[in-house]
Amino acid sequence: MLKLDALFNFLGVLMFFVITLLAQINPPTDPQIDPPGNLVASIVWPAGAIDVDLWVAGPNDKAVGYSNKAGKVWALLRDDLGTANDSMPINNESAFTRGLPDGEYVVNVRCFGCAGRVPVPVSVEIRLAEGGTVWTGVVDLVADKQERTALRWRMAGGAVVVGSESQVFRNIRGEG
Repeated sequence: MLKLDALFNFLGVLMFFVITLLAQINPPTDPQIDPPGNLVASIVWPAGAIDVDLWVAGPNDKAVGYSNKAGKVWALLRDDLGTANDSMPINNESAFTRGLPDGEYVVNVRCFGCAGRVPVPVSVEIRLAEGGTVWTGVVDLVADKQERTALRWRMAGGAVVVGSESQVFRNIRGEG
């Protein structure tokens, strides 16, 4: 009789754990997917064998682009080389931040492989995950190897400092 009681006690405890675990693995009911970062910079340019590069920099950080894909603040998702190693007709690159430290942010575009194909209109969008669009516009690259600042601005407390936005060129690739 004692063995039977011990067996039932063991089975009761086991059932308690199984039921408790099943309650914990219930899938979330909210289907919304959070964006990968706090700030996302994206560029799109015309289809074809054109290589445009996105370069971004955050406060006190090394510039992020094709040759340095991640820093303390920014990370480049993909270096799109145009039609090289790519079966998709769309050309685009994106980078995102992990956090929003206070300071200056810079988004540059560079015509890396555009010889004979200029001008190249590059659509740029900079968006906060919470707070909407920081800036959207088109930057025209008119020469091979040309680099232009799409936007530079300051952040404080997770928000854009009003009036800090400019398109004054800053060479961020040579810094760091």
